[in-house]
Amino acid sequence: MNAKTQSLPGHLRGYTLVEMLIVLAIVAILASLAAPFLIAVAQDNRLATQINLLVGTLQFARTEAIKRGTTITVCRSDDGTICGSNWKNGWIILSGATVIKSYPALSGNNTLRYNLSGNTAQDRILFDSQGFSLNYTGTWTLCDNRGTSHAHGLNIANTGRVIKSRDTNGNGLLEDVNGNDLSCP
Repeated sequence: MNAKTQSLPGHLRGYTLVEMLIVLAIVAILASLAAPFLIAVAQDNRLATQINLLVGTLQFARTEAIKRGTTITVCRSDDGTICGSNWKNGWIILSGATVIKSYPALSGNNTLRYNLSGNTAQDRILFDSQGFSLNYTGTWTLCDNRGTSHAHGLNIANTGRVIKSRDTNGNGLLEDVNGNDLSCP
């Protein structure tokens, strides 16, 4: 038997071009349906990570104030060395003029602000040697491009205690230290 007359058995056939195109079309449709969901999951995870980083920052600063027996400052910083102009650009922890720790800018174009209970924007928070944040009772609000419905918040008590904002009135929006809905810029 020569090579020209030899044929492959039917079960060893390959896929046709049409079959491959159909499979690719189905995969493309499924991917386009899943993409918005995956983007939302990534945004939710980014917000959760950033708010948890802020919780850790504030708890660390409070602990350092008690441990060192001195006032510790957390302030916004544009360059990681001195207090700056915008929380989303990063922040630092200071003991006097000495930087203890610095944090980089927020990713994902997210915004962060800290307002005192009187709704006055604040550029720093101080923890005294007992861990109290007297006169700094307020709310941190972290937002992304989806707005208030996805905002995260932290409430700071005079005692220095950090509490994640909750929705106590059931309207689907988290509330600040005064019980008002969080708002995003």
